[in-house]
Amino acid sequence: MTIMTKITKRLVATLLVLFMFGGVSLFAGGAREAVPAENIVRIALSVEPGSLDMHADTTTASLDVGQAIYEQLVRFDEDMNIQPWLAERYEQLDEVTYRFYLRQGIQFHSGNPFNAEAVKAHIDRMIDPDDPGLAKAYMNWMKEAVVVDEYTVDVIASSPYGPAMAFMALPFNVIHDAKQAEVEGDLFGVRPSGTGPFKFVDWERGSHITLAANEDYWGGKPAVDGVQFRIIPEAGTRTMSLQAGEVHITTQLAPEGIQTLQRDPNSMLIIEGEPRYIRWQINLKHPFLSDINVRRALTHAIDYPMIIGAILEEYGAPLHGYGVPGQIGFLELPYEYNPGEADRLLSQSGWSKNSRGIYQKNGEELFLEIITGDKMARELELFEAMQSEFGEFGIAIGIKLIEGAQIYPEIVRYMTAWVNERKDPDYALLTMDGGARTGEMNVALENAFKTDAIRNSTTYANPAFDAAMEIAVSGAPLEERIEAYHEAQRYLHEDLPAIHLWMPSWAVATAQNITGFSLHPAGVWYYQDLRFID
Repeated sequence: MTIMTKITKRLVATLLVLFMFGGVSLFAGGAREAVPAENIVRIALSVEPGSLDMHADTTTASLDVGQAIYEQLVRFDEDMNIQPWLAERYEQLDEVTYRFYLRQGIQFHSGNPFNAEAVKAHIDRMIDPDDPGLAKAYMNWMKEAVVVDEYTVDVIASSPYGPAMAFMALPFNVIHDAKQAEVEGDLFGVRPSGTGPFKFVDWERGSHITLAANEDYWGGKPAVDGVQFRIIPEAGTRTMSLQAGEVHITTQLAPEGIQTLQRDPNSMLIIEGEPRYIRWQINLKHPFLSDINVRRALTHAIDYPMIIGAILEEYGAPLHGYGVPGQIGFLELPYEYNPGEADRLLSQSGWSKNSRGIYQKNGEELFLEIITGDKMARELELFEAMQSEFGEFGIAIGIKLIEGAQIYPEIVRYMTAWVNERKDPDYALLTMDGGARTGEMNVALENAFKTDAIRNSTTYANPAFDAAMEIAVSGAPLEERIEAYHEAQRYLHEDLPAIHLWMPSWAVATAQNITGFSLHPAGVWYYQDLRFID
């Protein structure tokens, strides 16, 4: 059994438990901790997590809930500076050794102690070469964790790694209760245990996930008694639920909902550009897209900035690179709208237009399918506009919409097909998103495009790109690392294993009597400051 098969099976096992029993509670016997309904904040989620164990699920839906349950050793502040968190301080001893001095007197929600042994057990579980977690994509640089004493632990890198501390601050590197995970097995994904301000109570599939305030939280008991995440896939229903007082917070609003809530005196609305990129991952094993001329023709055939600007308006902006402007190492690489060049490239590869005006070769029309979960504002509308524009040019485009609870399991399947037993991916253009979580370009590039990286859904393999990335994340001087990042992106621009599209805006609405909820620059939500106000 391959590594990715194990990960996929663990996610499936978690989902199976939820489907079979409809819901699970914190306790094996089924007793549930009562959470007073009048002092619980209800948050609408558009997508349900597959698991709350980052060994099996590192999707945005899992992060949205997990940040209330788990915590990192260090965390980014609002200015993206790294600050101690579960570690009260840290230091770098040499090129590869990072020492963390842990806060004392903290327990996991299970009652197990948080100490150096617990940190080591978590890291060992995630980077186990025989059964690694999905979070290992953000821990590949780690060689091992070594216990120094009860509350001191060293994290040792395999080699000098420039963004090591930024990776430690990522929301994927929260500390799980590995001892409890060993007891629970696959059930840990639906009965998690962390050190965070809220602890798991129950999960009813397709309905809600309930968390209770951690009265023993080291940072002080939260001001609210609990948080309940309600699963509401339909954007319109989320908006109505907020207006009706059924939820207090909703995110990923549709434009129609934004317009409605702008007129609602009982709601507070915020729209901001999100430090996030949306792109199409290209299946390089696809019979048409394996041809670089076809891939390059896609970048010239339509006017991406014009279409994105016209459809998304304030809900997104055209993206001209493989990450987010402002990230260390970002390089602007715009596409040139040039239908004549697109035609020349396709003609060079033997394509010509048929009587329907669609390019055809060897009796087959040039048909490509976009796979999307329609998660962002006007995403489907945008792709339908692109479908029309491509059709006018002569490329037939289909759109496969993945809905509701199937979004993340399906994306994981598409994403891991190549790494998992070398099965050729069965997609053409896969819509993927990611954030500027470390402040550097490494996450946007390394996990998605490095040869055999755990999230490399494209099958891209370029030793020159890999070598550039080795320098980019090394202990070399920053100027040298930035130039290596630029070199790596030039390879991508030449080889085109992906097409960058847009940066979304995030829209969140809250009831007027809620405070303490905002999007952190690292692209996550924190919940410990939630409170009701008069």
